[in-house]
Amino acid sequence: MPVFEISPLEAIGPVRLGVSRTMARQAMSAIGFPLEHSHDGVDYFCESCMQLSCGPSDDVWFIGVSGNLHFTFMFNGVDVFALSATEVFSLMAASDDSGPHGFTSYEYCFPNQILTLWDADEQYDRQGGETREVWGQVGIGNDAYLAAISAIKKNM
Repeated sequence: MPVFEISPLEAIGPVRLGVSRTMARQAMSAIGFPLEHSHDGVDYFCESCMQLSCGPSDDVWFIGVSGNLHFTFMFNGVDVFALSATEVFSLMAASDDSGPHGFTSYEYCFPNQILTLWDADEQYDRQGGETREVWGQVGIGNDAYLAAISAIKKNM
């Protein structure tokens, strides 16, 4: 089973933030995971459980991953889809060093790491048979991504 390390501000697995879309596709293809499909600036790999979003300059500015029984995504030595949403939240909050964080189950962004959590729900618990809330997606972004989502939230 492939294991991909989540490294905030840097990479998930072989794909680094800030590289061109072409380089990201080549990196995934080189390890046996070619592009599956692409739609509106988002490329999908690994049974669509890995999504790369590109910014206006066509460079990767966000990488999101979802739980899948055939892939493991690790953060600080822990499989983020093997833990409950609250456990993952606590683990990430402890590593962000940006002050106190209050759990919310819809979406959250740890600002120092630009590490995002989205939609905690039992339906995403593929490893535990839908018995606990697990995040629907864990992601990392760069400064341009953070600025873009901050601007969107400000205009809401």
